[in-house]
Amino acid sequence: MKKLAATFELMRLNKPIGIYLLMWPALIALVISTKGDFALRNLFIVIVGSIVVRSAGCVINDLFDSDLDGSVQRTKERPIPSKKLTLHEGWLIFIILGLISFILLGLTNSKTMMVGIFFALMIVLYPLTKRFFIGPQLFLGLTFNPVIIVFAMTNQINNPTMLFLYFAITSMTVAYDSFYGLCDLVDDKNLGIKSTPLWWGGNTLKIIATFQIIAIGLLCALGWIDELNYFWFMGLLVLVGFFIYQHNLALKEKYFKAFKNNHWASLFMLIISVLCYMI
Repeated sequence: MKKLAATFELMRLNKPIGIYLLMWPALIALVISTKGDFALRNLFIVIVGSIVVRSAGCVINDLFDSDLDGSVQRTKERPIPSKKLTLHEGWLIFIILGLISFILLGLTNSKTMMVGIFFALMIVLYPLTKRFFIGPQLFLGLTFNPVIIVFAMTNQINNPTMLFLYFAITSMTVAYDSFYGLCDLVDDKNLGIKSTPLWWGGNTLKIIATFQIIAIGLLCALGWIDELNYFWFMGLLVLVGFFIYQHNLALKEKYFKAFKNNHWASLFMLIISVLCYMI
């Protein structure tokens, strides 16, 4: 039972915020790419896929960071640095999650499989970017972004709204993970880990706001191109309110709370996207 509990912890199933931050955008993509008329089979693939892929991302991150996590107060009790699991067990868990992911891809189509393999390689590379790329949050935004995969799955990969949504989610991800990076600023600096807050310095909150403005602009363009109703644009006004609230939290140095608020912001936009096609 201890090994099972450690496995759940390694996959972050005890902290599902990461799953939500991947699942809500994936479901938004499913709703928009099908105009609200999606198959239950695809809904199942998106939900299970979000859980499995995010879990795999957490596992590979801990495997590559096993030499660093033990030196950081926040991460030293994770399963691998605390010896609850060995590296070999961690790799076995990652392989199993990878196999489940490929089984899910096999339930889709050839385009989705090709896109999925490409993004799988990016997921494996992501933990390494923190060591050599000045802005790993930018890579994260492009990588843990389910939009293209979902549009491929629904045979809408040529839909012009896809890229607007993809880069909107990318911008939101860069913003919220930069809030998260502010939590680890001192440890990252001491360990030589790269992050956008270290790169941007005193301009971090301003640049986060810029990415959020870009996201709003792209979502406005998406709504106009897809001829979404007034619910969408009213929803974007509320989304601006979410972003303002996050900055108010950040000004009080409540960075982790600002990061977590993006779960509610994304869930809200999912509800709005459903309403757009229901009413």
